[in-house]
Order: sequence, then C-alpha cells, then structure tokens
Amino acid sequence: MKTKKLIRTVTAANIPLPLASPTHLTRTPARRILLLMGWYSIAIHRGVARYAKQAEWALDSASVRNASAAPVWEPDGVIAMLGPNAEIASLVASFKLPTVNIGYQDISPAPRVANDNKAIAELAVQHFVERGFQHLAFYFKGVSKCELERKECFQAACKSANRTFHLIDARAGLPKNSPPAALFAQLRKSLVTLPKPLAVTAENDDLAAEVIFASHEDRLLVPEQIAVLGVMNDELRCNFTTVPLSSIDDNAEGMGFTAAELLDQLMSGKKVPSGPTRVPPIGVVTRQSTDILAIENTDVAMALKTIWTRYREPINVEEVSMGVPISYRRLHDLFQKYVGRSMSEEIARLRVEYAARQLVGTDKKVHAIAVESGFPDANRMVKVFRRIKGLTPGQFRAFSRRRTSA
Repeated sequence: MKTKKLIRTVTAANIPLPLASPTHLTRTPARRILLLMGWYSIAIHRGVARYAKQAEWALDSASVRNASAAPVWEPDGVIAMLGPNAEIASLVASFKLPTVNIGYQDISPAPRVANDNKAIAELAVQHFVERGFQHLAFYFKGVSKCELERKECFQAACKSANRTFHLIDARAGLPKNSPPAALFAQLRKSLVTLPKPLAVTAENDDLAAEVIFASHEDRLLVPEQIAVLGVMNDELRCNFTTVPLSSIDDNAEGMGFTAAELLDQLMSGKKVPSGPTRVPPIGVVTRQSTDILAIENTDVAMALKTIWTRYREPINVEEVSMGVPISYRRLHDLFQKYVGRSMSEEIARLRVEYAARQLVGTDKKVHAIAVESGFPDANRMVKVFRRIKGLTPGQFRAFSRRRTSA
C-alpha cells in the first residue's frame, strides 16, 4: 500500500506565534516622575535618570528642552529646583505631590538636596595651600544664597589654614542695577591691585572663566600670577577657556541620584531628613589654570615638582633628594616647613588621591589600582589608604558609589 506524502504550504498565517516573554511586553512604570530644573545641569539629570532606571520609573524631563514646565501626564512625584523660577514653583505647589528640592531655597515642607559647601571650600583652600599660595581670594557677585554660603566657608577655611583671605566683590560701591561691563571692570581693578601670586576661587566655572578673561585683559599671566579654580567641573566650559580651567567636581550627579533616592522614600511613606541633605564633592580636577607652584624656596619647589611628576612610579624620598643640590636632611626640614608635611607623606597622599579617583571612576580591581597608583602591592595600599582616608579602598568605593552611580 502506497503512503501518500502530505505537502503543507507554510504561510505566515499558519506559523504558531511564540509565547510572549516578559522582555517582549511593555512594562507599566512603577511611578511617573517629573523633573523640573530652572537651571539645567546634565550631571544632575544623569544622576536622576540612573536612579529612575534602577527604580523602573518613567521620567518626564521634557521641560529641560522646551519653555513649558507642564507635564504630559499626571506625575506621582516631582524633583525640582524651587525658588529661582516662579512658574516652576507655582506649578509644583498646584500638584500637592511628594517633591524633593535641589538647591538653596528652603521651600517647606519639601526635603532639600544641596552641595556640601564647607567641604568644597576646604578642598579649594587645600588645593592652593599644597601649591604654596599665601594670598587666596574669592570672586563674589552676591547673587545667590549658595554663593554667599560658599564665600563664608572659603573665608573660614583660609583662616584655619593661616592664609590671607581677599574678597573680590564685583558689586562693591556700584549701583544696584549696574551693567555686566561695570562688574567686569571692578573685577579687573581688583586683580590688578591685589598681591601676587594670587589664587582665586569662584562659585562656579562660569565666574572662574570671567577671572581668566579679566586677567588676560590686563596681561596678567594665568597661572603664574593669577591661579584660578572653578566649581562644577563642566568639561565643555573648563576645556574651552583660553587657559584650561581647574575645577572642583562638586558631585552634581550624586545630587541628582540622592534627590531621586529621597523622593522614592517620600513616596513610600518613609521618613526623610527635615534639613538639607549635603552631598560631598568628589575632588579637584587639575588643569592648567592652577598647575603652578607658588613656593618661595626653589629647592622645595624642585622636590615637590619631582614628586608630583613621578609619584606613580616606584620612587622614594632618597631619589627625590638626589635631584636637589642640598643635603637630604636640609631638604627634609625645608620641605616640612614650606609644605607642612614630609616628602614621604606627600608621595603617599598623592598616591591615595589618585587611587580614590580610580576607585570611584572605574571598575578596576584594587590590586591593579594599587600598582597603577605607585604602591608596591594591594596590601600596602590598603594600609596607607585606611590611614589617610579612614576607610579601606573597598569601603571607600562602596560609600562613594552609593551616590555617584546606580
């Protein structure tokens, strides 16, 4: 008996569809969050977005690209900069939703996230003290609560470091509504008359760039006569001034992440801090505008320059002293006098600071970072790191990344 061969035409209609897997389905977001920023920061936005991805939120950030702050759908919570923008403040008030405020305006009862200005000021002063500056100035326009607080913290840090504080007040003696050109002329006058070498810190990178421009107008050399430090570390700003600008990374991304973290707690009915949550800065990113040594003693300056250039190599204090035309003992005493610590302490400090940046900014293993930082091995780095930072490298990485990445 012959068997019939059945031939079946395969078409799209008769191919069975695979069962849908979770990855093929559109998820309903856990919550819908509105991001309203009267002053835009890509770093803050990135920090909020990272937490939103972790929490499976839908994030409406359209207001950062258009003039309207109105959301496209009803939000469950809001992250905003309240205070400077009346439209945003009015809109947020109308929602009556859980809200976290980023900035310096206390808009009760919204919890607030802000910079740690005390830590920022101390970093700035330490940066210039390490370079031997005696005269430190703060460029001040007096237009924000943040600027006032940062100035006061900087002045206090100068006093603690036994350095001379100078205030460059662009508005001093001028009418209230003076044009920007008048303020710029006041800045130029101050830079010309203040003692040199002078180290200037500004509230942010934009104001620090003004100091560089003003210095050039009067042919003051940056950094040889005027060293300039900003805050924010906006790479598009810092790398495109006439002299690349050193800046403190104020951890704006960490501010965004922390604000989102607080909002999540608020929406879940958990208790959140009543006062401002201060996010510590990451550190100073050194570029040409402060890459100078203002140390009177040339032998110490030579030794310090060698250490800064070669600290990631297997170098020791004896090798450093070989490049200086005085005895090791004399150099040791002078270094302690002018720098405030020994040569070995300076080498260890630089290695730890480099390792700290690698721990936060990369996924490299501790042993790899140890060798790259100049330590002979990971065990040695752990001991020195704990002595200087108070934490092991692993603890430091975990603590820092809690706020700087999701």
